[in-house]
Amino acid sequence: MDFSELGENIRDFFSQRQKALLISSILAIFFCAALVAIILIPQNKTPPSVKFKSDPLEADQELLLPQGVSIPEEYATSRETKEKWSQEEVREWLSPVDGEAVQKLSQANDLLVRNITEAAP
Repeated sequence: MDFSELGENIRDFFSQRQKALLISSILAIFFCAALVAIILIPQNKTPPSVKFKSDPLEADQELLLPQGVSIPEEYATSRETKEKWSQEEVREWLSPVDGEAVQKLSQANDLLVRNITEAAP
């Protein structure tokens, strides 16, 4: 084996690829620095020993309304929730559902479930 020819081939290889060699060297240096930092920086494995009190929160001040141009009269800062809605509230907030809409929703859901189960391995 001719070592002079081998040395010449290595020199030719690196002289043609100087940019790749520089980038590889920089990456290797960063990798080594990161490895050293991970090893040398001590890891704090014990959780902090701070204990929090779990006293219930109580409102000790009156509720502050947002500052703005003006607050409408119907602005409610709190309300009581009822157990059941009255028939008037039901008619105001809910629209009756017909059988055709339920059937379309059922078909769409069936198609979605079929697509999911067909795609499963």
